[in-house]
Amino acid sequence: MTPMESSVPRGAADRLAYLLKLVAAGPPQFTLGELAAAAGLPASSVHRLLQALVRTGLVERGHGQSYRPGRELHRLASQLVAGFDLTRCARPLLEELVAAWQETAVLCTYSPVMRAAIIADVVMTPHPLRFAVERGGEIQLPWGSLGRAILAFLPQGDTEAIMREATVGPLSGRPRSSRKELEAELHQIRDSGYARYFDPRYDIAGIAAPVFGAFGDIVGCLGVTMPSKRYQLHLEDDLAAAVRQSAATLSEMAAISHS
Repeated sequence: MTPMESSVPRGAADRLAYLLKLVAAGPPQFTLGELAAAAGLPASSVHRLLQALVRTGLVERGHGQSYRPGRELHRLASQLVAGFDLTRCARPLLEELVAAWQETAVLCTYSPVMRAAIIADVVMTPHPLRFAVERGGEIQLPWGSLGRAILAFLPQGDTEAIMREATVGPLSGRPRSSRKELEAELHQIRDSGYARYFDPRYDIAGIAAPVFGAFGDIVGCLGVTMPSKRYQLHLEDDLAAAVRQSAATLSEMAAISHS
């Protein structure tokens, strides 16, 4: 890291923004001392500001005593960089899934700060019997195919925190699956590359697969949702394979855009 040319700001908010610029422009990993030297600030002041960035997901812990730009920072950057717009690139894939399978296709992005999935885009099924899925909606990760397709690939620390916090189903109000059952389900998702969900009590079902960013980190998922009655038509792996391939294609596009 090299010091920025501008003078060191004095206010806490200005210093926080100053540090964030250094993190964004700096190396993939850095230490507290390196960041303090680049900023021209005392290590104690940088440490306090750095913890605020860590809490918001803009900076993450790296190996040992190092830090690195956080997934939330990458997510925000991906929304601003014209070279790769996740939603724009996913749209044709969603439309192809709907055209081929006649079920609602959904793209979700993962927010590390909220520890939840956010519905980024939707292409609705032509069937009159369908669920209202709205952009901007929040999905809790321990429930449903969309949430679990992300949860299965999160770092262990994030998974632990989510399991502790999310204990009651948003639809049913019932406790979530036991830890042993959920861990077995997540293991199966990692093995197969996709998540299935089926709940006839609420007439909802779905299949989803993870989407990875340029650095191999989970950034969201792509999937299809449907009434549980129609899920019986998709018990074979053909639709699951199509969803998994679409998600893999989107992941490849993200990787190529940063190569």
